[in-house]
Amino acid sequence: MALIDTHAHLTDETFDDDRLFILRDLSNFNVKAVINPGCNVKDSKLAVELAGKFSNFYAQVGIHPEEVSRMNENDLEIIENLAQNPKVVAIGEIGLDYYWRDDNKDEQKEVFIKQLEMARRLDLPVVVHTRDVGEDAYEILKDFRDLKVQIHCFSEGLDLLDKYMDLGFYISIGGVVTFSNGENEKLAASHVDINRLMLETDSPYLTPEPYRGLRNDPRKVIEVAREIAKLRGMKLKKLEKKTSKNAEEFFGL
Repeated sequence: MALIDTHAHLTDETFDDDRLFILRDLSNFNVKAVINPGCNVKDSKLAVELAGKFSNFYAQVGIHPEEVSRMNENDLEIIENLAQNPKVVAIGEIGLDYYWRDDNKDEQKEVFIKQLEMARRLDLPVVVHTRDVGEDAYEILKDFRDLKVQIHCFSEGLDLLDKYMDLGFYISIGGVVTFSNGENEKLAASHVDINRLMLETDSPYLTPEPYRGLRNDPRKVIEVAREIAKLRGMKLKKLEKKTSKNAEEFFGL
């Protein structure tokens, strides 16, 4: 069973020179699929375009919370139209982020809820970004427990992990789990229900050890898998098989 990187921004401009090479090179690193989130309309369109060209590439479409203040009036309508494409497997990445801005919380929440409602209409999973938001995202998401929800790049404590588990949500963990200071990620990786765990790189960000300081890409997801297998006392192949099966079922691959 090969690995699946459930969250990589290959549409980022840092990949303009080599994204096609990377996509063709994935099989050499035991990676069988990459799922690319959309952060705005332009990004989502590019993700859908690439998904049409590569069988191992799938798209999410959505408005990232950092993009809320730059939205145009009809952006959500465009996102919903893009979501009709068969290679679009989720609405994402959506959510809340108070790290960069906390003066537009109400606006972020409104756009988040509208996209959750969109996912409900379209019967699609959602991929959720939460950064420095406390329980605000949870308070919204508990009203959408009918949706398939992945909390991407989970970095919260065990209390919130348990709350999300109780709602039936999935957790995705990335390269920070390999960092010496990634304590929350290590705890989550050790405690999350194996049936709800997925892997990601969040490329080009959060490059795992031993490549920290370099640009991240989906071929490095193996380092995330190795660290989580070690933390859980599991064989790497078993972790690969389980997390890939979870991703396939969640996203309908």
